[in-house]
Amino acid sequence: MNEETSESLDKSYDELKQLRDEIKLKLQLGGMELRDDWGKLDAEWGAWTHQLGHDLEATAEDLEKKLREAGGEDLRKIEIATKLEISKLKRGFRELADKLTER
Repeated sequence: MNEETSESLDKSYDELKQLRDEIKLKLQLGGMELRDDWGKLDAEWGAWTHQLGHDLEATAEDLEKKLREAGGEDLRKIEIATKLEISKLKRGFRELADKLTER
């Protein structure tokens, strides 16, 4: 993963984590009706961060081998899938945060 992609991923992770933490606090302060929405989003967050951790554990040799075999296509697919998942999580967290703010 190049430095630019890594920095972008770090920034997205930090933004999502901050938004997630804010929602969690608001829910604790009185958003009981939205707990189901929270549960679904938090499960998606857990699955994504678990997969992200797994993906990042790939050794340099494995990654280099995949890149040689696929001409970089596997890495591009991972990058696209990661960006889509980040967008999905951001949208979900923002919608939930907006619902909590409207209360």
